[in-house]
Amino acid sequence: MGSPSTGSAGAGAPAGPPRDLLLGGVIVVLGLTLVFWIIPAQVNDAGSFGLPPSLAPRVLAWGMVITGATLVAQNLRRAPSPDPLAGKLRWSDLGHLVLCVVSVAGMLTLMQIVGQAVSMPYAGFWVAAPLGLIAFTLIHTGAPLWAYAFNALVAPGAIYAGFWWGLDLPLP
Repeated sequence: MGSPSTGSAGAGAPAGPPRDLLLGGVIVVLGLTLVFWIIPAQVNDAGSFGLPPSLAPRVLAWGMVITGATLVAQNLRRAPSPDPLAGKLRWSDLGHLVLCVVSVAGMLTLMQIVGQAVSMPYAGFWVAAPLGLIAFTLIHTGAPLWAYAFNALVAPGAIYAGFWWGLDLPLP
């Protein structure tokens, strides 16, 4: 068995930091990038009434930072597992993470392109959100057909209604 200080699972096991520690770090970096760069660049709070349009995205981004930091902190002092692959980052995990990030980037790019093409900034949401949600369902395979229909029709409508009527905030 490996020593508790290194976190090694034993002879022949791949050495390296636990998967949750690395993913927590990625979540923290992404959350901070959203808070300090992406949200200020994409959401204009000038002239807003009541709550600023950037409030919900900033709260969610800070939530990402807090949960990512919690994940990192929980895995700094982790007892070694008897399973040699437990907590280790595998290539398939990195591929899954990259696929998710590329899906989000593609959805945001499509949202901007469609919004500019029809000269209506919020129109891109109605095209990109269903496609993005379907992409996430495909990434996490094994979903039944009703899940694709829900992601394409019900979820974007619920998000739209929640922002406009529930929060009195226009979509960013």
